[in-house]
Amino acid sequence: MSKTIVVTGTATGMGRAIVKKFAAEGWNVVATVRKEADLTVHDELERVRTLLLDVDDEQAAGSFAQTAVEQFGQVDVLVNNAGFYQMGPVEVSSMDQIHRQFQTNVFGLIALSRAFLPIFRAQRSGTIINISSLTAEQGYPYSAVYAASKAAVAALSEGMSLEVAAFGIAVKAVLPGQHSTRIFTKIDIAQDVPADYQAGIDAFFSKNAPTGSDPSITADVVYRAAVDGDNTKVRYYSAPDSAAIPRAKQILGTDGYWAEFRNAVLAKPSPLFTALIPAPGEQPIDWQIS
Repeated sequence: MSKTIVVTGTATGMGRAIVKKFAAEGWNVVATVRKEADLTVHDELERVRTLLLDVDDEQAAGSFAQTAVEQFGQVDVLVNNAGFYQMGPVEVSSMDQIHRQFQTNVFGLIALSRAFLPIFRAQRSGTIINISSLTAEQGYPYSAVYAASKAAVAALSEGMSLEVAAFGIAVKAVLPGQHSTRIFTKIDIAQDVPADYQAGIDAFFSKNAPTGSDPSITADVVYRAAVDGDNTKVRYYSAPDSAAIPRAKQILGTDGYWAEFRNAVLAKPSPLFTALIPAPGEQPIDWQIS
């Protein structure tokens, strides 16, 4: 019997790549989109049912979970992928923007996880995979609210994994690096930014690569997290710029890594940091650690 996965936020980018990956591997897929116009986005794929879901609507989570189970008779994996990117200095990010960032990236994710946990607990199996970000590892400037929401997702995943381990349920977090997706075309930007910030903003974003890794890279990591059977592992890293971070912290130590990262943002990155943390799409040096 084929297993079934539920994936949220699948109209484009990473979510769409995850749907394609699991469908290609023979899984049943329940894919969610927020707009009716996107209901046909997966029509070319067999064994995929596309349903409407606004993850911001916490009250809809319970009924959606039951509807998802009804599609193929069982759900084995939930991937909380839906999210968006809020950008701008904290000083001028409105409280409405900040609340909306956490509503989608954190509270909606929690509501949907809560809806599926009784189902997984009853069947004594199931995996929840939450899409976090490399920004969960260190706060990026002008993306501090987004980074905070993704750090919350990573910490939540670790805490939940301990709560439900006794029931045969795994909770994992995937931390993608920068990817070539439309998330950066759907930015909620802070308005009326004081001129004092402009030099820092220009300097920071001038250092960022305009492209990133293909979303299929993260789709492959999500698949590995779903099938590897390791219920003790929570954090999975995808794309070279994200996957290099644990190794860099091991080499430099937590404080040393932060010092290098801070210098890379505020001044000029050292040759060591550049070697350890590659630009998106580049490969890091294969450092050997005994």
